[in-house]
Amino acid sequence: MAFKRILNIKTKSGGQTAILVPIILFLVSLFYLLIFMGSLFRYQENSSLFIYTSEYLKKFIDKPGGLIEYTGNFLMQGYYSPLYGSISVALIILVFYFILLKAGRKLTDKIHLIRIFALLPALMLLVAQTDYEHFMHFNLGFLSVACYFWIYVSCESRYTRLLSIMLFPVFYYFTGSFAFIFAGLFIIYSLFFEKGISRIMIPALLILIFAVTFFIFRNFIFYQPVRTLTAYPITLFKMAGLKPIILTLIFCIILYPALLKAAISLSDFSSVVPRFEPAVYMVLFLLFFIILYKSYKPDLAKIIRLETMAANSDWDGIINQQEKFPVSNLIAEYYYNLALSEKGILCDRMFHGPQDFGPASLCLPRSSEYYNRSVYFYYTIGMINEARHLAYESMVAYGYRPGNLKMLIKTELINGNFRVAEKYINDLRQTFHYRKAAEKFEKLLNNPELIRSDKELGRKLFLLPGTDFFVRPEDRDNINLLFHSNTSNLIAFEYRIALMLLEKDFKVAVSEIRNLKLLGYNKIPRHLEEAAVGYSNITKILPDLGGLTISPEAEKDFYEYGSAHNLYSSRNDNLAEQMKKAWGKTYWYYLQFK
Repeated sequence: MAFKRILNIKTKSGGQTAILVPIILFLVSLFYLLIFMGSLFRYQENSSLFIYTSEYLKKFIDKPGGLIEYTGNFLMQGYYSPLYGSISVALIILVFYFILLKAGRKLTDKIHLIRIFALLPALMLLVAQTDYEHFMHFNLGFLSVACYFWIYVSCESRYTRLLSIMLFPVFYYFTGSFAFIFAGLFIIYSLFFEKGISRIMIPALLILIFAVTFFIFRNFIFYQPVRTLTAYPITLFKMAGLKPIILTLIFCIILYPALLKAAISLSDFSSVVPRFEPAVYMVLFLLFFIILYKSYKPDLAKIIRLETMAANSDWDGIINQQEKFPVSNLIAEYYYNLALSEKGILCDRMFHGPQDFGPASLCLPRSSEYYNRSVYFYYTIGMINEARHLAYESMVAYGYRPGNLKMLIKTELINGNFRVAEKYINDLRQTFHYRKAAEKFEKLLNNPELIRSDKELGRKLFLLPGTDFFVRPEDRDNINLLFHSNTSNLIAFEYRIALMLLEKDFKVAVSEIRNLKLLGYNKIPRHLEEAAVGYSNITKILPDLGGLTISPEAEKDFYEYGSAHNLYSSRNDNLAEQMKKAWGKTYWYYLQFK
C-alpha cells in the first residue's frame, strides 16, 4: 500500500515531485559533504590562498579560464568552515539542476523526462566533488556551460540568438577549456533541435567564431601554447587523464539534448515515465548512494586531518589520532614522527603508532610532489634555510598557499631578513582568514628579542647549525651534519637514533647511550632502553650507559615479552598477531616482526 501511494504522487509540473526532488538533492548533497567530506574543504582551503591585491589578479587574467579559477578561489576562502563549504557546494549542485531543468523545458514539454535527465548530471557533479582535487572552479565551469546553454535556448528571436553566439569569445575567456564542452553541447543541440539549413549553419557559425577566437587568443593576445588554451582549467588535451566520473559528466552534458530527443521519440517510453517517475528517482538516488559510499575513503580523510593539524601545529592532536585511529600510510606515519619530534618524545613513543615504512617515514623526498609536506621536517629539525628554500619552491610551483606563505614568513624572521618577511606579511594581511596571523607576525618585525622569546620561533633559534654546511641529497647525512654542528640540537640527535632503530641497527644505537648524560638526559628514552635490554640479553654484555641506568620496568617487560613469545609459539597460534596485541608498542616487536 505504501509503495502504491508513492507511485500515485502527482508528477505534474508544480506537483509534489517537482518540490521533493530538488529538496532531496540539496539535503543529500549537504549532509553527505558535511558528515563525510568535511576534511575535503580544509584540504582545498589549504591548497589555495586568495589575496586581495592587483598582483594576485594579474596571475589569472593572462589566459582563458583564469577568471573562473579566480572566482573559485574567492568562494573557497570560507572552506576552513566545513559547514560553509557544504552549503556552498550543495547550492551550486542545486542551481546546476534547476538550470538544466529550465533549459530542458525550452526543448520539450515532457517535464517528467526533463527532471530525470537534469537530475543525472547534478548527481554526477556531487560524486565528482568527492575527489579532493575537484575544486570550486570546476563546479563553476560546469554551471557556466549550463547557464550559457539556457540563455541561448531562451532567446526567442533569431537576432538575440545570433547576439548570444557572438558573445562566445567572452565565455571562452572566462571559462577556458569549458568552452569546448559548450561547443559540443551546442552542436548536438543544433543537430537534433534546429530545423532546415539552420541545423548546419548555426553550429558552423559557432565553430568559425571559435576558430577565429582561438587564433587571436593564441597569436595576438595571450601568446599561450595550444595545450594551455585547450587544457586549462579542465584537461581536455588528454581525455584519458580525466577521472571516469568527470568524463561521464562531460558526455552527459554534451549529449543532454540528444538524450531528451531520443526519449521523446520513444512514445511508449515517454508515456510510461509519469507512472513510474517516483520509482525512477528512488532507483537513481539509491544507485548514487552506493557510488558515494564506495567513493568515501576514510583513511584519506584521516590523512587530510593530520595535514590540517600539522599546518596548525596541533602536535598533540596528530599523536592522539594516529595512536587511536592509526593509518598505515607513509604520509600519516611521517606526520606522527614529526609530531613526536616536536614534543621531544620520538625515541620514547614512536612505536606506539605504526612504523610500516621504516626510516622512510622520518623524512620525505625533496621533490615537487612533497614540497608542502617535507618542508615541515626541515623546519622541525632546525634546517631553517632548507625549509625556506622548499617553501619558496612550493610557492613557485603551486602559487601562494597558507602553509608555504606562513613558512616563508617564519623562516625569514628566524634568519633576521625583516624586509623580505615584511613583504610576505603584507601579502598575508590581504587575505580574509589570515589577517590575525599577519598581525602576530608583524609584531615580531625588527625585534630580535621578541623573536627569541617567542614560544615557537625562539625554540628554532637554538636548533640552528653552529657552522654552515652544504645540504646533501641524503637526509641521513644532513641529520648527522646538523647534530655535529650543534650538539644542543636534541631533535637532530633523536632523529639519528630513530634512523638506527628503524633500520634495526640497534647495536650502533645502543653505543650512543654513553653520550646521553652529557647531552642533558636524566633517563634513557624508552625505545632506546628496550634496544639496550635486548642487546645485553643477546650478547651478555652490558653496554656503556654513561652513568644512567636501565629501569627495572624495562627488564621486567623484556622477560614477560620472552615468556609470551614462548607461550604463543608452543600453541601454534598466529604468533605475530598475538604478540602485536600486547607488545606491538615495543621496539622488540618491531625488531622481530617488521
